[in-house]
Amino acid sequence: MNVKAGDTVRFLNISGGGRVVRVEGKLAFVEDEDGFEVPVLVNEVVVIKDQSPKAEAPKADAGKSEERDEDYAFIEDDGDDANPQFYIAFLSGDKPGQESGNLRIQAINDSNYFISYVISNLRKDGNLDLFYQGVIEPNTKLALDKLTVMQLDDRQWQVNLVFFKKGKTFANLSPVSSVVKIKAARFMKDNAFAENAYYHEKAVLLPVIKGEFERKLEQLTDKDIKKAVQEKESKPKKKYARRDEPGILEIDLHIDELIDTTAGLSKSEIINIQLDKFKQVMTENQKNKGRKVVFIHGVGAGTLKTEVRKLLDRHYRQHTYQDASFQEYGYGATMVII
Repeated sequence: MNVKAGDTVRFLNISGGGRVVRVEGKLAFVEDEDGFEVPVLVNEVVVIKDQSPKAEAPKADAGKSEERDEDYAFIEDDGDDANPQFYIAFLSGDKPGQESGNLRIQAINDSNYFISYVISNLRKDGNLDLFYQGVIEPNTKLALDKLTVMQLDDRQWQVNLVFFKKGKTFANLSPVSSVVKIKAARFMKDNAFAENAYYHEKAVLLPVIKGEFERKLEQLTDKDIKKAVQEKESKPKKKYARRDEPGILEIDLHIDELIDTTAGLSKSEIINIQLDKFKQVMTENQKNKGRKVVFIHGVGAGTLKTEVRKLLDRHYRQHTYQDASFQEYGYGATMVII
């Protein structure tokens, strides 16, 4: 298919579409209506508006993420509907690339569901003050507000989410009720704003739907953490005969490397904790092109390896993967090349 810069395209295998910014070999870099640049294989897009280089398609206003082009049709992601993602995003400046005392606050719906959201300030007496409420479309970013850092200091946001689809049967997901803690100090740090999979610019992303791994971390007290560190240091570390190759990031997904104890956890809960760690590392390294990440999952019954590769096939198609070195890891690791 002849895809060129300026064309308006729709994705075939994942949701969304937008304007082609550039084409590099077999990859087209597509800018969606919110300014997020998505790399996708040329043979996985369909041109819905042929645009000559002299007349580029107009960019959508980033503050109007709910408005859609008439040619745009929503296509669902082929991924797992059982694990929707929702984030509160903080971006510096009034506009992309502009420094100011304000923060742009946006909601990110990374799921195939419409989400009805209510975001309130949680007062010390337990009552709520409504901040934002509405419905955000599937796989969409929505501008909520612009506030100074100090206006956000020491706040706790109560976020309530309800999931639904229109015109079709959908899974009965439980509503989410989560508290997001915000402190001004975190936005003052040099490394607070980080590269991410949703924006061209750096941002602070606070997850509203927390995975098992994040929930377990939040439940740990300082005493628990200190005890876990002491016990971990006293245990003999696993040894892997890995050569000292620059650029390789090694992530051990064995459960005893992630949490202190598995007491009371089912097999499915343990797998979810391991997969949450996998997704966390993939998100953190989305922009590190050429980076090699070795995920050590072990052999066992092969369940974790199978689930990791399912996620790679469904959600991380732009990356390649292979069995890691047999000499170094046996059959117990997968190497992902970002």
